[in-house]
Amino acid sequence: MKRLFACLPLCVLLGACASSSLHQHGADQRAAHAEAAQALAATAPPRGQPLDPWLQAERARIETERDAAAQRFEVDEKTCWGRFAVNACLRAARGERRNVVDRLRQQELALNEVERQRRTEDRLRQIEAKQPREASR
Repeated sequence: MKRLFACLPLCVLLGACASSSLHQHGADQRAAHAEAAQALAATAPPRGQPLDPWLQAERARIETERDAAAQRFEVDEKTCWGRFAVNACLRAARGERRNVVDRLRQQELALNEVERQRRTEDRLRQIEAKQPREASR
C-alpha cells in the first residue's frame, strides 16, 4: 500500500509533463500553420494586378483539400471499426483530420486578410482621389 502512495506523486508528475508537452506540440503546430498561411499570402498577385482570380483559385483549392480530408476521415473511420483498438484508431484519425482542417482554416484566414487589405487600400485610393475635387469647390 505504501508503494502505491509513493508512486502516486510520480504518476501525477509524469502525467503533467506529458500534458504540457502535448499542449506545446499543439502550439508548435498552430505556429507552423500560421507561418504557412503567411507564406500563402505572400504569393498573392502584386498590387495593381487583379486579385479575384487568385482568390477564387485558392479558395477552390482549399475547399477541394477540405473535401479530400473529409473523405479520408470517412475511409479511416470505417477502417478503424474493423480493428481491435477502435478508440485509439478513431482518435488518431480525428487528430489527422483536425490537423488538416486547422491548416486550411489558417490559409483561409490569410486569404481573407489579403482581400480585406486590398479592399481597404482601394477604398483609401478612391477617397484620396475625391478629396482634391472637393477641396477645389
